[in-house]
Amino acid sequence: MPVKRFRMGELYRYARPPLPELPEVDGISNFHHVVAAQGFPRLQLERGINAPSSTLAVDGERLSVVLLSSNENKRGSVENPWHDTLAPDDGFARYFGDNKTPEVDPSTAIGNRTLLRQFELHTSPDRIKRERAAPILLFRSSKKGFKEFSGLALIIGARRVTQFSEKNGGFFTNYLFDLAVLSLTQEDESLAMQWIHDRRDPTRPSDVANATAPKAWRQWVKFGSPEIERVKRRVARYHILPKRDQIAPQTSETGRTLEAIYRFYEPKRYRFEALASLACESMVRGTGAEYHRGWLTRGTGDGGLDFVGRIDIGDGLCGTKLVVLGQAKCEKIDAPTGGVHIARTVARLRRGWVGAYVTTSFFSEAVQREVYDDQYPVLLLNGVGLANEVTKLRLAGGFASTEQFLGHVDADYETQVSSRRPEEVLWD
Repeated sequence: MPVKRFRMGELYRYARPPLPELPEVDGISNFHHVVAAQGFPRLQLERGINAPSSTLAVDGERLSVVLLSSNENKRGSVENPWHDTLAPDDGFARYFGDNKTPEVDPSTAIGNRTLLRQFELHTSPDRIKRERAAPILLFRSSKKGFKEFSGLALIIGARRVTQFSEKNGGFFTNYLFDLAVLSLTQEDESLAMQWIHDRRDPTRPSDVANATAPKAWRQWVKFGSPEIERVKRRVARYHILPKRDQIAPQTSETGRTLEAIYRFYEPKRYRFEALASLACESMVRGTGAEYHRGWLTRGTGDGGLDFVGRIDIGDGLCGTKLVVLGQAKCEKIDAPTGGVHIARTVARLRRGWVGAYVTTSFFSEAVQREVYDDQYPVLLLNGVGLANEVTKLRLAGGFASTEQFLGHVDADYETQVSSRRPEEVLWD
């Protein structure tokens, strides 16, 4: 019998009712068939954070696996106003926990409690504890009844954050988990479920159960956290986004948000700089980096400079600061932004500075390739990305509509304008 596997980036049918005896459903690999194992309860993805009962093995209790599911259909909705980030090709993911109730300790939510316990094991310097640590399997869904396998991960960070939900009564505290997605190169970009079945077998001690683990996992168990950067997944390829991934359908929530942004700023495009600066800050902070918002430039004729910011790396003698020069363009949503504008931004950069280009439009494949081929240090935020950041900021601030949020941002425009030189942001 062939070994059942999940393959990176492959779509799996998650049918109801489950039909584990069928290898395929509707011509697509069947999730329930892949996870099925005789003698064990079925693994499921009914919630965001899913885990089977603990295994009482001969060397102690362990959790065999945790499955995380991120539903892209609900991103930015009232039900799910926060945004998970699954970027397996870049070796990282960020996942929000399962507390949604105000005035409740977020560590008591079932899923959060599970992940916090695994966080202790995943960051432990004790190899015996790392042997017991549960692998995290990532899945994302953009269509009901379908799940895409997005990798094997470790939890490397956990922190409390404040979120907002209209549906659940306003502001509440939750956990945000940072994850490292591990390489499966030695396994031909697949994960064999035999390993998970071995971890569920109570007759196998943890070190024996992990004998069938991917090489990256075994390397991490052996050497611990210092080994993570060596075993993270990295895909060497162009990160070229086609137009369809940068333009949201007009009938979608993202599309309506982007249209509202364009309508609001179209009569006063120069004031779009304030929103672009805020969105750039949100985007950078969303990657886990420290960002300090500076100021907006005065008037027009700035030669490719609309706002100034700063990225902080490290701390004290072990740190440095990078100037960010930003260009903001409120452009027609369905027309690509001009490469000449990006070139003007790049021309203003000094050694060690970074550019940022924020647009309501999208970037053509030719422009993206030029940026990557010439290794321009420029952050690109397209219309869809902008709309997503605006939605996140709007809901976090409790604003009832996109227009209300934009009015709030625009009201502060004059106070942010300055004639200071870009390098002065390093002094703040």
